[in-house]
Amino acid sequence: MSLVSFCVPTWNAADHLDRSIRSLLAQRNVDFEIHVCDDASQDATLRIAESFDDSRLHVHASQGRLGLAGNWNRAVSFATGDYVCLFGQDDVASPDLGATLSRLLDAHPDASLAFGRRSFAFDDAASRDALGYFFEVLYPGILSEFYAAIDDVIPPDLMRKQAMRHAFEINLIGEPSFVLFRRDHPAVEAGFDTAMKQMVDWEFYTRLFASNPIVQTETNLGTYRLHASGASTGNAAQETHWAEYDHLLKLVEQRFAEALSTEERDRLAERHREIRRLRSESGA
Repeated sequence: MSLVSFCVPTWNAADHLDRSIRSLLAQRNVDFEIHVCDDASQDATLRIAESFDDSRLHVHASQGRLGLAGNWNRAVSFATGDYVCLFGQDDVASPDLGATLSRLLDAHPDASLAFGRRSFAFDDAASRDALGYFFEVLYPGILSEFYAAIDDVIPPDLMRKQAMRHAFEINLIGEPSFVLFRRDHPAVEAGFDTAMKQMVDWEFYTRLFASNPIVQTETNLGTYRLHASGASTGNAAQETHWAEYDHLLKLVEQRFAEALSTEERDRLAERHREIRRLRSESGA
């Protein structure tokens, strides 16, 4: 079996971490390790992580804050497996997450990543107020159209065209908890973009599907949990989104320059101008 490294970056995760770790320790039919990498939490996160007596679980403390992308990079640096899953500190995994996605990558050695479906759950009214319309109405419709257009194997050209339907603004692959990627891919050595906080996972994925196929399964692999203290809720401000999207568009225009048609380049350029105007008007 291929070894899967579950890397769990944490920060002030005491309210949710126990449930997440237990879901990873319950993985079946797969060899795995877990690396909890804490970013100088000020609550009981480290105590909870260290309370588990399991040789597959390794806990790494930090003396100072690295920030989201920085801690993601540190977490992945501890991985020794063939495949890596960057698992959210508050998410819950299906017991077959690791086995399902690792088998997909084993079967398709040219694919850079594998992903599956997931459910969305709100833990409080504040997160639903901030993100309910997107995750319960808008996003499911977008994903349904995407899923209808793809097969188990998604070639780079098809993935680019699907991303272009939304001018690369929407993360079609999903949260890192339900994605497995190859540790030896050049994008892993380059690391996550520390200039980003909201779209850091989607930017990373664009590097993985720019020249490699990706694979997917219709299987539900767990639950993405949203709550008032979560990163998604904290990054919900429109000004934050515009700033990150502006940065992403610059990268996309460079990364896919040779593959983009004239019409696609024009559309991205127009969207870029629009976002810069919105940022200027809002002062973001």
